[in-house]
Amino acid sequence: MTLTVQPAVELPMATLCDIINRSFKGYVGGDFQFTLPVLATFLAQVDVHLARSLVVLQDGEPAGIAMLARRGWAVRVALMGVITEFQNQGVGRWLLGHIMEAAKAAGDRTMVLEVIEQNPRAVHLYEVCGFRRVQRLVGYDYKVDNGEKRATNENSLRRVDVLEAARHMTAWEAADIPWQFSGIAVAKGGAPSVAYEVDGCYAVCSNPEAETMSLLGLAVPRDRQRKGEATRLVGRLMAAHAGQSWRVAPICPEKYGAIFLRNGFTVNALNQFQMEVVL
Repeated sequence: MTLTVQPAVELPMATLCDIINRSFKGYVGGDFQFTLPVLATFLAQVDVHLARSLVVLQDGEPAGIAMLARRGWAVRVALMGVITEFQNQGVGRWLLGHIMEAAKAAGDRTMVLEVIEQNPRAVHLYEVCGFRRVQRLVGYDYKVDNGEKRATNENSLRRVDVLEAARHMTAWEAADIPWQFSGIAVAKGGAPSVAYEVDGCYAVCSNPEAETMSLLGLAVPRDRQRKGEATRLVGRLMAAHAGQSWRVAPICPEKYGAIFLRNGFTVNALNQFQMEVVL
């Protein structure tokens, strides 16, 4: 068995979609169904660098993929998977070792990723390769009764540009905030997502016309944090969109869970570990 790599940028987008979908068939987080538009959106949202991302080949045949993003001295594994028929043959460990060495050679100092905790094989792989657990990332859901009437009253909120809210998130967020929950990531959004300012605090949400709204980010001034401001902000959002279901993706640090639990959210069944290795 001979393993080699090829830059993802050298392959057609349709081929990359096929490799990703085959690699995540039966995945604990659900099958991936990437189409060309979905892949293009994913690349833009998470800053994937196709020239640095790699497809691993076993005897010349695509066997898996690693998509990488970069910020300063840090590189993030935005997506990594091995096609089903090539799993349990050491391909994933070989590919991970290769991208770690390549990142180190490129001047990166740390590599970060997120992995579903309920996927013990993947957690073990990363730990064996030197990654440490930084924190647990949790998702939350708020479901309304089917018969509950939906009513929107955004008059209690001041709508602002998503970019304005993202700038405040970047200024006030903790250093260990996950990449997808950061101001830099949120800044890439726009309509139909919306941003609000309430008493000097900010929130970014997905399309308010959708059946379920996703909370994409919160920003509270540093001197007002840990004083219930974020809990009240979420409550104001929910009141302004009464009868609406809500979702927080499992990328929220567990330490912020009380913000949502106090507002009636329940914990999602799947969660993740944020992991990091010093190169």
